[in-house]
Amino acid sequence: MEDIEEEMTGDVQCSGCSSVLIEPYIRCFQCSENNVLICLHCFANGVEFDSHESNHSYNIIRNDFSLFENKWTAMEEINLLKAIEEHGYGNWKEISDQVKSKSGSECERHYNKHYIDNPVESLPEFTEPEISVHPAPIVYKLCEDPPRPAEGSSLFNDMGGYFAARGDFTIEYDNYCELDISQMDFLDDNDDDDGFCEEDKKMMLDLRYAAVEIYHTCLKERDRRKKIIRDYGLINMSKVFVANKRYDRTIRSLVDGLRCFCTLFTPMEYDLYLEALHYERELKQEIMKLKEYRKNGITKLRNIRLFKVLNKKREQMQAKRHLLSDLLTYVQDEDNCKSWLQRQAFIETMSKGVIVPLPTAPRKAPAPLDITGYPGYDKLSQDDKEICATIRLVPEAFMEFKKVLIKECQKLGCLKLAQARSLIKIDVNKTRKLYDHLISDGTINKDPL
Repeated sequence: MEDIEEEMTGDVQCSGCSSVLIEPYIRCFQCSENNVLICLHCFANGVEFDSHESNHSYNIIRNDFSLFENKWTAMEEINLLKAIEEHGYGNWKEISDQVKSKSGSECERHYNKHYIDNPVESLPEFTEPEISVHPAPIVYKLCEDPPRPAEGSSLFNDMGGYFAARGDFTIEYDNYCELDISQMDFLDDNDDDDGFCEEDKKMMLDLRYAAVEIYHTCLKERDRRKKIIRDYGLINMSKVFVANKRYDRTIRSLVDGLRCFCTLFTPMEYDLYLEALHYERELKQEIMKLKEYRKNGITKLRNIRLFKVLNKKREQMQAKRHLLSDLLTYVQDEDNCKSWLQRQAFIETMSKGVIVPLPTAPRKAPAPLDITGYPGYDKLSQDDKEICATIRLVPEAFMEFKKVLIKECQKLGCLKLAQARSLIKIDVNKTRKLYDHLISDGTINKDPL
């Protein structure tokens, strides 16, 4: 009782990070003897310590509910009783100062009504729904005698050459290690050993013992690998793939990568770990959906179904409007309208088996470039400004190209379009327009031939 009162007064610390607990916080249901209390931050990060594990059942502790009146919470009830115990009955001003959220008259009225005039023998009971917080994991049944399919069947091939009756594989780990000791012979001390000295005989015997020890190590590793394959159900991989289908929408990309770490856990712990990751991803997906509903103004769960129906209708209407807007866009432009009608005719004739050449859509001319404020803008004439905007050249580049063409024309006496294109490496259409502009302006001379 003292522990509960201490919890409700907010004088307890988190068992994980030792910070002062603020409601709501978590109490471990399975560690009730140790009274393990955890803050929300440690709970969200799955902190584990001593005998407490992150997959234990838990209760959420909060005191913002009402006991007798809707305007009085359980925490305010505790503060009221504690203040009366300290200051005595009748000192309502001091009691109100300690309760903080209620005035003296409200404290007096509430205490007289529920604790003196109409006392309740016991606190009201709140029924808690039975909710399974953690889903039950899927654990393979440990079996020393796995299934024995017929030889040549698909299941037999999926088992990777495993012989259930012998408990061996067609190809074992370090399959040829027996060859190292197959021809080995241990001689007695009295046998002739090709005239070796005693020291050489002892060294050869030690080498034989070392080879046998290596072989024993290989046999232990084989047994360890077979046990892992049997315990985790890896003999029949098709069964593993079927069991992992439930993770397709959540952690499918992680399951294959985590399989190499299964030797660090027991089968139960490994399945619990996968289930925890799966459950975490499902919660994140559900939170994202709730955020989307809240963003669209949905605050009640009962309105979600109606929202989905209306959202689906809206998407269908938007698809129809998209086709209509495309049609209106083509109608406004004569060339695009003609091209669009030809394309529709092509689609119609294709359905009838007649092939009609599809015309290409006319290329739109780029919009003029606004060169106002660019460096060198004030040095251009009105005609130069117009040609720069039309061919989309900045003033500095235009003056540089113009200077190069004039210098070449003065050297040769005249200038051809091909020569201008070889001098300035830009788009050929822009070069032609720039060349025509300088010819019409009289800046350069055209070849008379």
